[in-house]
Formats: sequence, structure tokens, C-alpha cells
Amino acid sequence: MQLEYKILKAIQKVSNKQKLQLHEPFFFGKEKKYLKHCIDTTFVSSKGKYVKKFEAALSKYINAKNIILLNSGTSALHIALLLMGVKSGDEVILPSMTFVATANAVKYCNANPHFVDSEEESLGIDPFALNNWLNKIVIKKGNFSYNKITNKRISAIVPMHTFGHPCKMDELKKISKKFNMRIIEDSAEALGSFYKGKHAGTIGDIGTLSFNGNKTITTGAGGAIITNNDRVAFQVRHIISTAKQNHAYEYIHDKIGYNYRMPNLNASIGLAQFENINKIINSKRKLFQKYNK
Repeated sequence: MQLEYKILKAIQKVSNKQKLQLHEPFFFGKEKKYLKHCIDTTFVSSKGKYVKKFEAALSKYINAKNIILLNSGTSALHIALLLMGVKSGDEVILPSMTFVATANAVKYCNANPHFVDSEEESLGIDPFALNNWLNKIVIKKGNFSYNKITNKRISAIVPMHTFGHPCKMDELKKISKKFNMRIIEDSAEALGSFYKGKHAGTIGDIGTLSFNGNKTITTGAGGAIITNNDRVAFQVRHIISTAKQNHAYEYIHDKIGYNYRMPNLNASIGLAQFENINKIINSKRKLFQKYNK
């Protein structure tokens, strides 16, 4: 603890602050202008041009076919798990070092978090330890892997890219294929992070982002699902819009749906923030260099 205390004191001295936040959002773009436009045009809810513009900008930057905005990163994880086939009673592999939202989303599906070791280099799931563990506990039944200790199906792995540091995804993909488990990437903190030329969230079967106030860019509250599968994207948009069938005046809902869409107000802030994404990321990297020094 002595070393950590000295580092903290050194940072406090340089910053002239005794209390430091993990992250402070900065608003130096067109946030106020876009917000005012939302209010002036009355498009403050789920309809409006900023939702589409923000989705399109993210899609181009991430190089993903479909980006769907939601009201939180937790909502995005919940829907991603559902659409990747996580069922009631299943187990889902999670890193032991993650925020509670990752586990909460699993419980929303009435599934069970199965915590595994993290490793030092990326701070993400340790693929070597995971492979050894699954070899010990898995029994195959048909195409699926079951935990012989609990008799529950293990249906998915959720790598979480801690502080934007990508997990060892090549190794995790091999494990997912070996044991027939889907990969849902929790890329909440990883906007602007790339792994071997691919943006975080595009490497597994589906990915999620968060735009909470402590993320790379913020919409106040918000998240997104990343998918290159048009069918999955259609299902996401349907289920987060209360599963209402498209009709001029009838209200027909064909399944349990969720009111998880991102409002235009939040998307307007996100678009303005995104227009300065490179400045924000460069600033973070410079700050890291100062901390490192």
C-alpha cells in the first residue's frame, strides 16, 4: 500500500486536487447546440435525426454493419444475451473482475453468473485458466456443454474489456468454438479500442457499448448493440421497441418487449461527443503517459 499511497500523492500534487474522480466528462463541442435543436423541434424522445446520425457515425467508425442505440449498456447486454440464446437456468461465463451490471444482465435472463479468473496482462478473462477449468467441469450433451457439478448448460462467455484493454480474443474464440458457447463482448469501456485491427465488440458473436458519464464518450445514460447480422439487428430493434408490430394504428405486440430505446436528447449529446472522439482518446493516452511517468 505504501507505493500506491506515494503514487496517489504524486498525482494529487500535480493536479492540485486532493480528491480525484476516476473520470470526468468534457463538453467542448456542439452538445448545447444539438440539445437546443431537439427541444426547439420537440423531438426529445425515441424519434429524431440524432439517433440515426449517431448510429451511422458509430457504424462507420467501428466498421460494423449495424449499431442499435439503447438507454444503457446494461440494457444492451440484457438484449444481447437473450438474442444469443441464453435461457433460464443456463450458466454464463463472466470475469471475476467486472462491474455488477455484467452479472445483473445475466440474472435478468434468469441465468446464473459463473465467475472465472482474470489475468494480469489485459485484466480480462484468463483463457489458459478458463480452458483448464472447462476441461475439468464440462460434459457434452449433444451440441452443448454442461457443468457436471451443477448440471446446468453453459451457454455463453462474456469477455469484458476492462478500462478499454481488449481481452485475448483469439484464444477465447477458440475456447468458445471448442465448447460451443456464444461470445457476447462487454465493450462498455472500449470505444476506440482495437484488437488486431478489429474494433472491440466486433470480434465475438455480438458486442455492446456503454455511454454512461464515465465512459470514453457519454450520452448521459445510454448504450449500444454491435452486430454484423441484419436478422439479429432487426430482432434487437423490434424487442427494444416493446415488440410492437409495424402497423398504422393497431397495437399488436408479438412477444415480451422492452422499452429500451435511446431518446433523441441523449443521442444528440452522443453525436456531439463523438465528433471529438479522436481528441478525447488522444487526451486519455497523454494522461496515461503522465501517470506512467
